[in-house]
Amino acid sequence: MKLLVDGVFYQLARTGIARVWTSMLPRLAAMPGIEIVMLDRGQAPDIPGIERVAFPSYTWNNTAEDSRLIDTFAREVGADVFTSTYYTTPTTIPSVLMVYDMIPEVMGFDLTARAWKEKEASICFAQYYACISANTRNDLLKFYPSIPPERASVTHCGLDSAAFHPRSAEEVAAFRAAFDVPPLYYVLVGSREQHTGYKNAGLLFQALKTMRGRRLHVLCVGGEPDVQAHFLNGLPSGITVQRVDLTDEQLSCAYAGAQALVYPSLYEGFGMPVIEAMACGCPVITTKFGSLGEVAGEAAVYISGRDTSELIKAMEVVSGPARRAEIVQRGLAQANSFSWDPMAEEFHRLLLRAMDERDTPRVKAFLSRWSELRAIQAGVDVGL
Repeated sequence: MKLLVDGVFYQLARTGIARVWTSMLPRLAAMPGIEIVMLDRGQAPDIPGIERVAFPSYTWNNTAEDSRLIDTFAREVGADVFTSTYYTTPTTIPSVLMVYDMIPEVMGFDLTARAWKEKEASICFAQYYACISANTRNDLLKFYPSIPPERASVTHCGLDSAAFHPRSAEEVAAFRAAFDVPPLYYVLVGSREQHTGYKNAGLLFQALKTMRGRRLHVLCVGGEPDVQAHFLNGLPSGITVQRVDLTDEQLSCAYAGAQALVYPSLYEGFGMPVIEAMACGCPVITTKFGSLGEVAGEAAVYISGRDTSELIKAMEVVSGPARRAEIVQRGLAQANSFSWDPMAEEFHRLLLRAMDERDTPRVKAFLSRWSELRAIQAGVDVGL
């Protein structure tokens, strides 16, 4: 089997989705009987066993023509099946799509935007779907009821245990010294707001504004380049906020020394920071929205995501020594239940099924018609 992978997401961002592919692809490449070529549109990593080929950068202009270019290359290299790290497609090569979340659909984004129209096209084009959580699969089937359920599998994300594991007191102290982080701190990871505010970090800052007379620190890792002014305005003098970019090793130490990861999101397709924090012995405060209850299991301190007093109580819970020790142990066990190997194995199975169906009358007719439609679109597309 020859697989063509579009590494487009590495060009667009280096966030959690990139982590998924960087972790899963080496395992896929190590399987017998598979040859992988990856289109490098910029910043794609060098992965052992995978051939990287320079390819034009992706833009949102004339996406149909981009699909035709992918297809031409796929046929030139003899690809049997295709997958994309984001929402790109060929036109005549069967595809397996990894579905990360249905955030735009659930949270009421403007679905006429080009990015989400291309997501819709990718979903309609794919033959099989690898959904990174059961919740994502359920939402996919809800919004696309014509998809046969047996074509959508759950392929949970895994954990990089080489990077994310408990750290010694010396390692934590060295991290804190390097970044000038005080002893009592909470971690907030990733985007703090996002469209429609579903990341919900404002809940933490609202809670902090009521904590007068307290001294604590919030370490914001990644996300927007600056912590939003409306989050900071009105914070008591004893509350400090710091925004940093960290490597995985540094983030692991940050988790290990923190009072808790506060993750009050109102929707996640998976929520990798949850299991990464748990693997480092960090208590997690989160909601049950989206996949979060599925991923965190019985190991998190849950809040509704709407009530600041609940969050304050949760922060007190993780500070109590006896309960904290119990939460940490539950978290370590929960994190250990996630591995990248099952994801790679199931994805490989779906690729084989898509490849085997390529020459069936149904798939041949669909691909022919799809190619015609994309050609028409390419002829009239004026881009953005």
